[in-house]
Amino acid sequence: MAPTTEEIRAHDPTVPVPVAAAYLGITPQSVREGMKEGDLPIGIKRGNRFYIYPDRLIAYRCGDTANPETDKRAVVSFLQKLIEAVEGTP
Repeated sequence: MAPTTEEIRAHDPTVPVPVAAAYLGITPQSVREGMKEGDLPIGIKRGNRFYIYPDRLIAYRCGDTANPETDKRAVVSFLQKLIEAVEGTP
């Protein structure tokens, strides 16, 4: 069973990866990969450790995915693909 929002808030200062995964309905590996790639703005990765902040996790699950770094990466990725497409066109 997935943890409740109240249970997530009780984790202080950070939420363990398996608990965050259960809350989001995904695997722990998906949480790790999403954080590594910058697609899951719920905390930070330092070395081999993942620091998942309860407030960010709850906001993400509620649909607040605003993250300036993620947004920048998405724009850069889009522009790179666009340039590749244009350069590949005769």
